[in-house]
Amino acid sequence: VANISIMATSVFNGISQGAQPLFSRFYGKGERQFIKKILRLSMGTAVVLALVVVMITGSFTEAIIGIFNSENNAQMAAYAMKGIRIYFVGFLFAGCNIVGAGYLSATEKAGWAFAVSIVRGVVAIIACAVILAYIFGMTGVWLAFPVAEGITTMIMLAAMKQTVELR
Repeated sequence: VANISIMATSVFNGISQGAQPLFSRFYGKGERQFIKKILRLSMGTAVVLALVVVMITGSFTEAIIGIFNSENNAQMAAYAMKGIRIYFVGFLFAGCNIVGAGYLSATEKAGWAFAVSIVRGVVAIIACAVILAYIFGMTGVWLAFPVAEGITTMIMLAAMKQTVELR
């Protein structure tokens, strides 16, 4: 899961880093309509690619597990079979959060960008892992990532709503 997660995260970082110079340029020129367009395109790309990640990991779960389960550990495979399908739904939120943090950073909203990054990378994931594992056991561990990213999305959207560019 960690290896595939790193690859998926890299894709979203690429979208964000590719859009950041455009956000900065149009923000500096005061061309808000172009900021909105780039934001729609980058968020749309993130959502489409997140759907691809979810579909691939959901459709090829056994094959993915087989690649990383060279010892053929049946218990690990059973945990992973259920967990992968839950975990990777989080990328529907994570992709948007990564792009959103890039947007906020590029448009002089560094405090909000930092908050989004810290919430998604530390605060929400730890809190969700502890609370959800306590309530749901191993399923809660798998749920921690999508729930943490969902919480982060709410914060990111609140930050973006406050920006003048989107009004």
